[in-house]
Amino acid sequence: MRAVRMLLPVLRPVAGRDGHRRGGTLLAAALLRCSSSHGTLRRPPPLERRLAWCEEAVALSRAAVSRAWSGAPGLLARSLALHAQLLLQAGRYEEALAAAEDSLTAPDAHVPSQRTAFGHLMRTYALARLDRADEALVAARDSVAAYRSAVPRRADLSLGSTAAALRAQAWVLGRAGRTAESVTVYVECAELLRTLSVWRQARLVVLRSRVLAELIGGLRVLGRFGDAVAVGDDFRECVPPFVPWLHPEVGLLRAALLIDLAWSVGAGGDLSGGRATAEESVACSRALCVSDPAAGEPVLALALDCLAHHLDRLDAHAEERVVSEELVRTYERLAVTDPDEHGPGLAAALDSLARCHTRDGEGPESVAVTERGVELCRRAVRRDPLRYEGELARMLSNLSVRRRMTDDATGAMAAGEEGLAITRRLAGSGGEEVRPLVADRLRILGRARYRAAHDEGAAACFEEAETVLRELMETGDPTAHEAGLAAAQSALCKALGAAADGHLGAGRTDEAVAALRRLRELTGRTALTDVHAGCVSAFTRSHDRDAEGTGAAWRRMTGEPWPSFVYRLG
Repeated sequence: MRAVRMLLPVLRPVAGRDGHRRGGTLLAAALLRCSSSHGTLRRPPPLERRLAWCEEAVALSRAAVSRAWSGAPGLLARSLALHAQLLLQAGRYEEALAAAEDSLTAPDAHVPSQRTAFGHLMRTYALARLDRADEALVAARDSVAAYRSAVPRRADLSLGSTAAALRAQAWVLGRAGRTAESVTVYVECAELLRTLSVWRQARLVVLRSRVLAELIGGLRVLGRFGDAVAVGDDFRECVPPFVPWLHPEVGLLRAALLIDLAWSVGAGGDLSGGRATAEESVACSRALCVSDPAAGEPVLALALDCLAHHLDRLDAHAEERVVSEELVRTYERLAVTDPDEHGPGLAAALDSLARCHTRDGEGPESVAVTERGVELCRRAVRRDPLRYEGELARMLSNLSVRRRMTDDATGAMAAGEEGLAITRRLAGSGGEEVRPLVADRLRILGRARYRAAHDEGAAACFEEAETVLRELMETGDPTAHEAGLAAAQSALCKALGAAADGHLGAGRTDEAVAALRRLRELTGRTALTDVHAGCVSAFTRSHDRDAEGTGAAWRRMTGEPWPSFVYRLG
């Protein structure tokens, strides 16, 4: 390509002569050669320069078509398609779509060729970037069909392939949330690339890296962790270590793949392997930060988050704290330049660091860090409520727990009530997967109220949590909610016992007996030993404090004598 660039000053004067047909077409072809990323062992020139070359080639090709020179229609279609590709790389999606559609209306666009297939391919990406997924899928299928029917020409080697079209189709399916279909197409694409010659594979090393990286991400989403690990091994074998130096994009893909691979290895049960792979992804991301901080730091944040998770699972808490602190610093740098994009990530990182503070007994620091994360999350909710309200509810619930642990019962109740209100709203709008979180956050608010001596309010929370969990057990897997139900019932027992004590202390005998009745009814719903023991203790305390008053109130309210045995199993 360098030799072709050296010819440009020679060809321009020739092309400038009015009506010189050969000079104009030769210059247009040379400019297209220079503007395309032709060759594997060379880095392409800057995008701005390539765009300028391609725009000049488009103008020359249009002039050639207007003079009805032979070969000009094909040259125009190719130049327009390549112009669309470069506009996509520059993020100018509307212009890219227009250029791609122009290439498909060139005079010879009806002839099956890689030029028309490439036009469909560029149209696919432009439509997808403009969030027109249905149209993008149609264009992707058209591109695959066109490549399969086209006769390959050496001059069009840079204009994509069937594998590139399959990758585009899989990518669009993934963006549309059709992950299983996307993975199926990715597998087909990977197998097609595997069958190519070594020379052809070398030319398509970036495409193959992209396909494998995106395939492992889809497999991870589907929970096919064993298959994801196999794809990771395939990537290591097919991408030599020197390739990321030649193609920086492959370095980014390798880092992203290692992150997904680490999550997959850890999810498959090999936590030590997951940690080792996460450490490898961190090292790869650090190298990227040296060469290209703007591209490397977001990936480094994801890698650090993955490593912190595995260190937590392995109980390596001292190392986890170091990594969590670096994760916060990384997101802080990113949030300076783009707070809307990286603010939510910083909030989540702060929440993880707060967990480390809590574990180390640093309660006030934990609360302060969590409060900072909550404020960042509120900003994200104001910008995009649908996306971030669930995360805000989670962080508010964590803030409630951490405030309660520092004896700030009032603050704990306020955070717990807000977190529960958001969660109720999300569940009420049709989010069935949110209903278990309602029960969890009822228990969190209940514990905050219990710490603040609002025993009746705490008992109401725990009773509602029990009701929600029983409904979930009736409609789903009962074992998934057994632990939550036991925790709610144990907490309810304590709250009702405390409520009975409080009512008696204030002289409210009827209210105390009402709490005891609810406590005895609880023993009929559970076989938990601590609940039955707590019930016996509560009745004993009440009888010892005011045997005559509680006995009379019990008979009046139940029509039965004071119970001598409170268990009612079965």
